[in-house]
Amino acid sequence: MWQKKIQSVLLAGGFWPANADPCLFIGTVVGVVCYLLVYVDDIIAASKSAAAVDAAKAGILKSFKARDMGSPSYFLCMHINRDTKKGVLQLRQRHYVVSLLERFGLTEDNPVRLPMGAGVRLQKEGDLLPDNAKVVYQEMHGALLLLAMCTRPDITFAVGRLSRYAAAPTTAHLAAVRTVLRYLKGTKELELEYDKDAQFRR
Repeated sequence: MWQKKIQSVLLAGGFWPANADPCLFIGTVVGVVCYLLVYVDDIIAASKSAAAVDAAKAGILKSFKARDMGSPSYFLCMHINRDTKKGVLQLRQRHYVVSLLERFGLTEDNPVRLPMGAGVRLQKEGDLLPDNAKVVYQEMHGALLLLAMCTRPDITFAVGRLSRYAAAPTTAHLAAVRTVLRYLKGTKELELEYDKDAQFRR
């Protein structure tokens, strides 16, 4: 019901959901394109024009009891750092990685250099995990999916391979998902950095 309500308000304000993502709304405000990213009841507004962002926010604040929390520094487990003078945006999930290592008992494990070794050949056959360990595997995999989608494209291949075995993981699959987490332990400081021309830098 909330999704229907927020969508009706945004549609009335001239915003339309993007084809690629129904939670991303695009509209023109004071003659400038403005983007609104909606996650439940959190909304991030972005535009080349501060006036367009302010106008979009005003429209939302007119319709809902809400707070304008200013420029975001944290959203969906991502820390956001902006240097407007240099035109640089940085996204990182270091704290999320640390919390996963603690949650799954890997804080004392040694880091590895690759999320999945070149010689690793995962297969369906093997010793199936008991139900409790299967749940742990699925939780680890789900947490890694979030990282891969947000700030860590370097683990996307490994996480994609591990997705094939989420329904019936084996001991080998559990070892492989733990390897990805050990890789993240050694690379938790990595971040995505975009310059003002929206070019991917590292």
